[in-house]
Amino acid sequence: MYANFAKSIGGIIICAYILLLAWRDQLGFYIHPRYHTFAVIISVIGVILLLIDIMLQLKNKPAKDKSRISLKKITPISYFAIIILSVGYILPPKPLSPSSLAQKESPVIIDPESRCETPQPKENSSTISINRWKTAINSCKEAAYFNGKDITVTGFVSNDLLKNYGYNYFNIARYVISCCTVDSVPMKILVEKNFSTDYPDGTWLIVKGKLSQKIVNSQAEYVITDAHITKISQPKYPYELLGL
Repeated sequence: MYANFAKSIGGIIICAYILLLAWRDQLGFYIHPRYHTFAVIISVIGVILLLIDIMLQLKNKPAKDKSRISLKKITPISYFAIIILSVGYILPPKPLSPSSLAQKESPVIIDPESRCETPQPKENSSTISINRWKTAINSCKEAAYFNGKDITVTGFVSNDLLKNYGYNYFNIARYVISCCTVDSVPMKILVEKNFSTDYPDGTWLIVKGKLSQKIVNSQAEYVITDAHITKISQPKYPYELLGL
């Protein structure tokens, strides 16, 4: 009985943690905003059902059952889960770090037909995401089509392997999610340094400049040149959303 009782308590703690993240407006660190309401509703239902389950367990408890919960009966994995949840309650959540960028390299989009279009801001928005710029660039097979195009993007710095090669560039990057952080894909654009400040990895910037195709590491790459840099705080929602 006590094993089922402990599982129900654990389920309530997990549901309560999701509700806490929603109350703190921090669910965006883990899942797409379109699923926030769904996650809250499911968590509330989960808490209600688990409370009913606990009440039924207590009601059906044999009268002569005087057994007590023994710490020896609790498995190590349960202790580990308690520690993880406790840390989650205490420490604020953090987005994916720049160190994950190399392991989650974005795939190159290969389109059978070349489509060359300069992305435009979506309705009720004045900005264009790194994701949409990279999709447009990868979909266009016309050489130097985007040369001289004005570009303004927001993202974090990732020096990646470029610094090791001694290149005078850094990446401005952003993770893109379609559902949650598990399926996140990084998108990045090279920025040519024209300043003495060396921004460390993870620094959030607004970069304004012009696109120019250059040879980097023996490959033609679009680079943001004549960059004007503005350092900013991490946005409230650090991820870009697929299609936006």
